[in-house]
Amino acid sequence: MRKIMILIKIISLLLIFSVAIAFSQETRVNPKDLKLKGGSEYFNSYIFQSNIRSGKSLGTLAEEHSTLGKNAISFGFAAKSEEARFFIMGGLYSETIAYLKSGKRELALKRLESIEKEFINLNVPSSLYNYITKMRQMMESQKYSTEVLGEFLSLFQPFYEEYAKSKSEDKLILFRAGSWLVDMSLTAAAGDNELLRQIETLDYFNREMKRMDAPKGVMDGLEEITKIAEKKEITDRDADRVLNLVKKIQTILG
Repeated sequence: MRKIMILIKIISLLLIFSVAIAFSQETRVNPKDLKLKGGSEYFNSYIFQSNIRSGKSLGTLAEEHSTLGKNAISFGFAAKSEEARFFIMGGLYSETIAYLKSGKRELALKRLESIEKEFINLNVPSSLYNYITKMRQMMESQKYSTEVLGEFLSLFQPFYEEYAKSKSEDKLILFRAGSWLVDMSLTAAAGDNELLRQIETLDYFNREMKRMDAPKGVMDGLEEITKIAEKKEITDRDADRVLNLVKKIQTILG
């Protein structure tokens, strides 16, 4: 029976990997097409970042605007509440993508190492821990191209979301929020104003955060970002405002 379960996991991972490869070959799509798939909310940080137009590398923008802090990366965040840890995990994942895409492997590795440590504290399933360990080893080996590593790393989101949902719906929402807010901060910092029109995703977070009775600062921030996203023309000043609002939300939730 154990061998059958292991085989099923391997087959499932291969199927997800084939989907990830297909995703990596997609061209830039309209902002409204990035969130929903099959009638339900769909998140993929790897695709999102592939669609950001920026004069600077995403890794440079991540360095300039990260709210995670060096202590969280170097010493972990076990002292945080379990909910906050799921939120931070989402941010770490999306920052890892940004650094990897920009060739900043050392910074990407630091985040993978932090995730690996927190997996021990969270007591995640061995399959999930083994995956992130393998990802770190692949990146350390210098044998694989950025594209191959990116495709393998993109498996993390659906894999971890399945685990988060098994813990609670709220933890799934927080992980998604952590990841998506990093992507939005990169978008705003890059000045890709059109990609800030994440109306349906904002509706999703507004609805779910209200259900979760999120702090007023979070709800106010999401509402203001929504108003900006709905504007006929989004200016650079609006993008700067979104960046500040995102940082405020990240500080409250993390």
